[in-house]
This record gives sequence, structure tokens and C-alpha cells, in this order.
Amino acid sequence: MGLNSETISQTEFINLVNYFADELLDICQFFVSQHEDKLPDTERLFARLAYASKLVEDLLDYHGAKSNRQWYKYRELVASVLNFSGAAFTMKHIVSRISFYEIGADNSFIFASQLVHRFLINTLINLCQELIAETRHLNLKLSRSTLAWEHFANLSSNRFLEFDITTQDLHGEKQHIVRITSAYLNIVREFESLGFYKRFQAEELRSLIPARINEEILRKYEMIIHNLQSSYDTYIGRDSRRSDSIKFKSLRDHISIALHLLELSGRLSHYFERHLFDVGRRGVYLEVQQALCKLVHNEFLLDAIINYAVFYCNEFLSKGKSLAQSLLNQNIQHDEITVGVPVKLGFHSRPCMLVAKIVQHYGGQVEMIVSDDRFDAGSILDLQWAGGKVHRENLSRVKFQGDARALADIKILASINYGEDTMGKGIPLPPELAYLR
Repeated sequence: MGLNSETISQTEFINLVNYFADELLDICQFFVSQHEDKLPDTERLFARLAYASKLVEDLLDYHGAKSNRQWYKYRELVASVLNFSGAAFTMKHIVSRISFYEIGADNSFIFASQLVHRFLINTLINLCQELIAETRHLNLKLSRSTLAWEHFANLSSNRFLEFDITTQDLHGEKQHIVRITSAYLNIVREFESLGFYKRFQAEELRSLIPARINEEILRKYEMIIHNLQSSYDTYIGRDSRRSDSIKFKSLRDHISIALHLLELSGRLSHYFERHLFDVGRRGVYLEVQQALCKLVHNEFLLDAIINYAVFYCNEFLSKGKSLAQSLLNQNIQHDEITVGVPVKLGFHSRPCMLVAKIVQHYGGQVEMIVSDDRFDAGSILDLQWAGGKVHRENLSRVKFQGDARALADIKILASINYGEDTMGKGIPLPPELAYLR
């Protein structure tokens, strides 16, 4: 507590909570009362529940409820409602927009999305019921809910306004397409390296969070993808009449679905790590944690994070690679260079690896030309085959054709004998090639 802090009386604090929690409790009671008759499932409901619970959580935190035995459980329940209402809002968006996304979503993804959505709603029902019970236990005010379904209309629609904005000629659009598609390919390669290209058995899930994947990692990628989507929307035109409009829309949809899945996984991972993961809590902290574990199905929560959100994020990012590659190759500046062969040892593993990493970094197509044969310069194996041909024909120079950005860096690499001395020992790389380290 700070030097100027004072202790608030229980009576005064109860009056404060009654004042700020009225909307939250109103919505919780409405939510719980409706679930047997009709699934309470609109974006406006989840948004209002998230807003109301955030307001109460802030009030509780400002007054130190996390460190008070009487109020700790109430605070954790409010935070739980906040987490799951936010997750349900994101999930509702995914479920509502699947049919509008050009991402090749199959029935298994649609079915899995519906299952996760229902899990989130059922969990919210459990949490709202427990919050109402704890409200009564603390003798807080609990007025009869006055809400009706008319207050929570659906946000999603299959009806659209007329597309009547004229074509926009954005400055430097081609360069931005190259930059954004290159960034997309780099993000995919990095995300794929996490190894979530398959589903995991139930007994494996607990060992994955937070050891292999956690809120910090997921939030990092969420921010990267968010920035990519923002950059796309700012710098790439939205002209539906362009020849490649379907490709552009599809790439934007792959970015968007990945962003929403990362939002979902980040929020749910936050909840698991903060509220359910055993970090050695004792006393009232452990008691409340165990109570929450009865309200939130741990195994399904972990399955939703790993086998749904992270798995499908990886899948849809990977599916968008060919689109990004195609748009990149259509818009890059092409060039051709002739450079020397690595002195003494030729194109063995180190030079091939460095050249391939340059090509992969930029993402555009580059080929090495040896006599009349062409080899993919983004493939170490292809470069080694090319190196064999160079050696057999005793060549001292070779050509590279393709992405001008990659060729500029290959030229720098060739100028320092591909990063090694004549004995094959590595030498320092210049600052321009720092990303190869």
C-alpha cells in the first residue's frame, strides 16, 4: 500500500460494488435465465458482458481485492467472466464469418469452431451462475433482470451495401504488395517452426502450456499479424475489379482468420496460465483456483487452445503461402547478376545455406543458372546439385535470376566469398546481411 492510502470500510466498498456491478449482474442473470430456452449467442451480448465485467474488475483491482480474503473469489469470477466473454465475442465472429472467408475452410473446421463456441458459452453460463451465488454470499444487491432479447440483436449479416466507391490508385502499391507478401511468408515460416502442424493427444496437452506455447508467444504473433493486416488495409487497394482481386481478398482472409485465432488462443492461454495453472498457490488462492477448475473444463480449454486455435492458425497461414508467393512474384522487380563461384571449395553446404536463406528471407523466386539448367536458389538441395554441375564443368562464374532484392544481397555475399575464407572457415558478415546470423 502507498504512503497516502487509506483502508476503506466493508460497508463503503459494498456500496461501491453495488453501484458499479449492477449492469454486470443484470446481464449475468439474463444470460443464465435464457440458456435453457435459446442459446444466448450475439456479439452485442458478449461485448456488453465484457465491458461490464471489465468495469467491475478495474474497481476491484483499484481497491486491492486481489489481496483480500473476502473479495478474492468475487474478483476471480469477474475476471473469468471478462476473459470468456471476450473469447466468446471473438469466437462468434469466426463462426459468423467462416462462409465469407476465401480460405478453403472444410467441414471439420466448421464443426470444431461450433464445438469451441458452445464450450465458451457453457463455461460462461457456469461462471455467471457462480458469480450470482457469490454476489448473494457477500450480501450484494441483486435486482431482477430487466433485459430482453431485443436488446441484443445480431451484428453479422449476409446483406451488404452497394459497392460504389471508385477505384483508388494508391501510391507505391506494387512495392507495398512486395513488402507485405514477403513479411507474410517470413511469418509463416517462423510460425511453422513452432511445430503445431498436428493435433495432440489429451495426455500431451498439459505439457505444452506454458513450456512450448504460452500467452507471451501467442501475443507476439498476434501483434505481428495485426500489424500485417493493418499495413495491408492501409497500403493495398481494395479494388474488386482488379484482375487478381480474388487472390488479394483470399490473402487478406488468411491473414484475418489467423489474427482471430491468435486473439482467441492468446486470451484463453492467459486465462489458463493466470487462473488455472499450478504455480504453487496456497491458502485462499488454491481454494479459489480449485473452485474455478470445477467451473472451467480444463481438458477442453487446453484442446481449444492447442488443437483448435493454434493448429488451425498454422494450417490457414500455411494455406496462404502459395497465394502470397504468387502475388509476390507478380510484383517483384526482376534482375540478373553474374557472380563468382566460392573460391577453392565451391558450392558446398555453407555457401548453399547462406544463399538459400537470403532467397527465403525475401520470399521471391530466384534461380541459379548453370549452363542451360535452372536450379531453385531457395533450396539448399537444389543449390548443392547445381554446385556439383559447376564443379564438373569447372566453371568460375554463375548467373542468378529473379527477385532483385535477393540478388543484391547475393552479390554482397559473393563479394566476401560467400562468408568463408579459402579454407572453408566462416568469416564475419557485413551489416547488410545481419539477418543471416
